Amino acid sequence: MPFSGDDFKMTRGSRLIPLGVLFLFMLSLLWYTKSGDGLSYLKGHGYDYNTNPAANFKLTKDSVKDVHNSTLGFQKAFVLNLAERPDKLDAFALASTLTGFTAEIIEGVRGEEVVNKALPSLEGLPEKEESKNNVVGCWRAHLNFAQKVVMEGLTSAIILEDDADWDTRLKDQLAIFAQGSQFVTAVPPNHKPHSPYGDDWDLLWLGHCSNQIKPDDERRFVIENDDTVPIAKHRVNFAGVPDMVAEGYDNNTRIIYEANNGVCLYGYALSFRGARKLLRGQAQRKTFLPIDIGIGYMCRDDPNFKCIGVFPQLIDSHKGAGRLSRDSDIGSFSAQSIRQKGYTFNIVHSTRLNIDHLLAGETNKIERQWPNDPEVKGELRAKPVGRVFD
Repeated sequence: MPFSGDDFKMTRGSRLIPLGVLFLFMLSLLWYTKSGDGLSYLKGHGYDYNTNPAANFKLTKDSVKDVHNSTLGFQKAFVLNLAERPDKLDAFALASTLTGFTAEIIEGVRGEEVVNKALPSLEGLPEKEESKNNVVGCWRAHLNFAQKVVMEGLTSAIILEDDADWDTRLKDQLAIFAQGSQFVTAVPPNHKPHSPYGDDWDLLWLGHCSNQIKPDDERRFVIENDDTVPIAKHRVNFAGVPDMVAEGYDNNTRIIYEANNGVCLYGYALSFRGARKLLRGQAQRKTFLPIDIGIGYMCRDDPNFKCIGVFPQLIDSHKGAGRLSRDSDIGSFSAQSIRQKGYTFNIVHSTRLNIDHLLAGETNKIERQWPNDPEVKGELRAKPVGRVFD
């Protein structure tokens, strides 16, 4: 089913949504209306193989260790950047290397440089030239990423936007996410897959502003007592997300699941087979769609395109202190508009906001974005629920 009107209610805290973010979202909305082994973070991880309905799910000890390498467990990592914005690349390089990974550049694309004959369809394109160029450029840049994965024969790759932000413990988070992905993709018990994330996925949707669960799918990898999860009032999303209250989860729970739909591509990964499917599905459409919406529809409508989601998300978009005009490459802001303090939606221990502590090696001084929230006490627990292997 398509998103309903209710799906697009903004879930947010007290902060104002920046104009650039709203611009991007409303542009997309038009198409709807018209440590070593990767287990150190799981101290006493809480699997109960006697009573858990997913009792047959058992990891091999070292199956997620590659998540801690310099490409986050993928064959390559990339960052999407327009050549005219080296400032964004400066900030990304600093944040990524301080978190222990490096990325190659995928050059951003200006939509006006893409001729009409290179588009799969002119139907569905915005009439306004500026709006058209914005969505076309974004679409082509992400297809270039998929094309690169295919042409280079990469087993998997992750791409992040150049203003993306993540928790200072991203690798620990990904080690747990990898276990959840292995569960959702049904890695056989005690089997070590080639990828730490399992071998039966097309897209891992790690950074989004909306993500939904496959209807009637009860599989969840549940991560409880997680101090990297923002409480509900600090979560900002622009469309449908899992109803955590209805699911029975508290403020400090994150879940991993098979995704049904989504919006925004702050950070995601493709497998080789997923990249080929993406090229087939988006480069030959009969009606043009913005790339994130097109991918969301593939997750929803194509039973052969398997997307793994996480909520709350692990990657989001950072808004730095200073002139708002520096935020977006497509929005317009008054030169007098100044942001006194930077922020990132949905990320508790923001890497961007802790750069100085990380540079100084002061990991004991990492700050939380919302220091007045109750601190999470006790050990993190993770458990698979809702599936019994044949």
